[in-house]
Amino acid sequence: MSYQDIDKEIAHLEVVFGLISTRDRFPLSYWHQRLRVLYRSSMMQAQRVRVERLEATLRSLHAAEETRSAAPPQCAAATQS
Repeated sequence: MSYQDIDKEIAHLEVVFGLISTRDRFPLSYWHQRLRVLYRSSMMQAQRVRVERLEATLRSLHAAEETRSAAPPQCAAATQS
């Protein structure tokens, strides 16, 4: 991938990562895979920093997903009242 192609991919992912949630139709593993492809590319330092920021965003989303799945369902508590 050329420097420009990598830049375009990072810019695209920055836009998408601003919009995705844990309930998206694409699982977070899909986005992790997209980042792994970039890590295998020859990147400039500024690009690496941007990709690391994207990785941190995914880690936050993953943590939120785990927290939500560990929480007890609220519907069951509401119906027992």
